[in-house]
Parts: sequence; C-alpha cells; structure tokens
Amino acid sequence: ACSAFSFFSCEECLKNVSCLFFFTNKTCIDYPVFFIFPSSSLCSLFFSRWGVCWINFEALIIALFFVAGLILVSITFFCCYCCYCRR
Repeated sequence: ACSAFSFFSCEECLKNVSCLFFFTNKTCIDYPVFFIFPSSSLCSLFFSRWGVCWINFEALIIALFFVAGLILVSITFFCCYCCYCRR
C-alpha cells in the first residue's frame, strides 16, 4: 500500500504511519516491521523519514535513545535517593 505513494511528497507518504520515505529516490515503502532499523541497502538512515518529514530517521533514533537514557538515569537517581538517602 505504501508503494502507491512513491514519487509523491514526503507528507503524502507519511500520512500512513506504517510507511517509510526515502529522499534519495523519492520512494515510499512499508516500514520493515521485522527489523528495528531498515536495511542500509535500501537507503541511508540520514535520507530516510518516518513519522515526520522534518527530522531524519537517524536523528530521531538518537533523540529517542537520549530521552530514554535520561529517563533511566532519573529513575535510578530517584530510587537511590529514596532508598539510601532518606533512611
């Protein structure tokens, strides 16, 4: 279904959340659900978009890992503070 939006704009392709858009050849493909990251043989992560067109997939992954790391550090700090410092 996503391939029908190839050679259209990125916004048209990404209206369907299961689609992945490549800027290099303006193709729209189904997101490879069996793999977390699309194969590098398809397209570089720098030139691929998923979810929104204004940020590339590579930056999106880095931002998500950064936020997840901050959440884990915050939870660890909170647990250590509550368990050890409040005694």
